[in-house]
Amino acid sequence: MARRSNDPVRVREKILKQATEEFARIGFEGARVDRIAARCRVSKNMLYYYFKSKEGLFVAALEQMYQDLREQQKDLSVRASDPVAAMGQLVHHTFYAFKNNPSAIRLMNEENKHRGKYIRKSGRMRDLYNPLVETIRFVLDRGLEDGTFRPDLDPTIVYLTLSSLCYHYLSNQFTLEIALNRDLGSEEAQKLWLDHVTTLVLRYCLSPPAAMPCKKPRRTIFKQLASSSRHVSLQQK
Repeated sequence: MARRSNDPVRVREKILKQATEEFARIGFEGARVDRIAARCRVSKNMLYYYFKSKEGLFVAALEQMYQDLREQQKDLSVRASDPVAAMGQLVHHTFYAFKNNPSAIRLMNEENKHRGKYIRKSGRMRDLYNPLVETIRFVLDRGLEDGTFRPDLDPTIVYLTLSSLCYHYLSNQFTLEIALNRDLGSEEAQKLWLDHVTTLVLRYCLSPPAAMPCKKPRRTIFKQLASSSRHVSLQQK
């Protein structure tokens, strides 16, 4: 076993990486601290030095997973975009954040099985999600100001809608493929779903046609959305 490293950040990251794989693969109950320590080539005591307990390690793995997802959603970067384009970007970034992190979906399923017991012990969750909600609020307010979006939109409801539609498709992909006899893993199928979700979310947010300024008819809005969606999809490849 390795002695305590002079680079604690690197050691901590290595432990978290192996722990995330272990928890995602066999869940909290099935995961073994000694197995994680062995894969990291550190002593179990060193692992406890950094994370105190198996529970502390699981909470840290969840926090890191959520932080990685939030960084990939790039919500702060969309503030510079037109409200319509920004909404399309949020949908695409959220979908690809889940798609590129399959272990995140498994960890979320595991923690929901425990009814949020462990992540409730974290003091970071609201700090991670508050900026996202505020960015959506910012986008909705800008859309309201230029007459594109309707009033009284709740940013939390908007996020729950787009996030749920992205998450469900990926978390249930394999059972749905069998049940529906359709390939959901192809690039074409996922593009169709993303276009569908983006259109649903945008139609929910849009002002009634009579209330929209003539300078920006709905046809123009959806052309703009399609162009923005293609650009974001290319960025994810």
